[in-house]
Amino acid sequence: MKEISLISTPAESHFHKAIKLLLYKYIYENDKSVIKRSLEKYLGNRFADVYFKLDTGKEVVVEVQNSKITVKEIIKRTKDYNQQGIYILWVLYGEGNCVASPKYPVDTKCIKISLAENFLHRMYGGRVYYVNLNIRKNKASLRMPFALHFSKPLNKNKRGFFKTRYDSYYFRDSNFTGIPSWNILCTEFSGYKIARFYDKNLKNVLKKRIVNFYYLKNKKARYDENRLLKAILKSFKKKYGKYMIYNAIIELVNEKKIDFRRKIIKKIQKKIIS
Repeated sequence: MKEISLISTPAESHFHKAIKLLLYKYIYENDKSVIKRSLEKYLGNRFADVYFKLDTGKEVVVEVQNSKITVKEIIKRTKDYNQQGIYILWVLYGEGNCVASPKYPVDTKCIKISLAENFLHRMYGGRVYYVNLNIRKNKASLRMPFALHFSKPLNKNKRGFFKTRYDSYYFRDSNFTGIPSWNILCTEFSGYKIARFYDKNLKNVLKKRIVNFYYLKNKKARYDENRLLKAILKSFKKKYGKYMIYNAIIELVNEKKIDFRRKIIKKIQKKIIS
């Protein structure tokens, strides 16, 4: 089953069905820790889209989201599964109605994200998982899932909460992170039992790169701090954007991993505080 036919059922869209079936296939075939799987498994008062049992005894459900969903419903579903000791992996269809604007595995400036996307970003510690379909002649195959990390735009006029007659959204800069494999990791974060892939937290990656860059420059020659800040921005802004860099620098100074004069820190804080 490399491809499946896009045939709708009354209960779900063909896109939702395709993603569910393909995740059921690909995760099972590639994650050797999966010892049992099921589609639409009844658990308590819910039918899980995809269910896996791992060789550790842990149970995982995959919630594939295509249609719009409220934050309240995300929390309710997550708690329902967590109360049964089950970990949950939320995966959004990147071109579905659940997203405020289409999502792709690329770095993008100032895109719209929904309230649900914003909440899942916090639930998953700085990432949201998406998947898109390859569709040819009414046949669908699955692209590799990907993660996006969101950060506020440096433009303060774009940082607020926006609402229209039909929709609510935030503007965010997004940074793409690839998924190294189909393997699933069960963990707890923000009080929730979540399942996720083995991708790295993008801000933590940036912070390590800044620390290495900081000490490399200071080892060669004691850099003027203003020059050093400009050099850090020049080296990393294309991938990470200025807001995330400034935010990472503030955190690193507070963690005493790098050092900048108070005057420079106050200048950075002024740029990122909305």
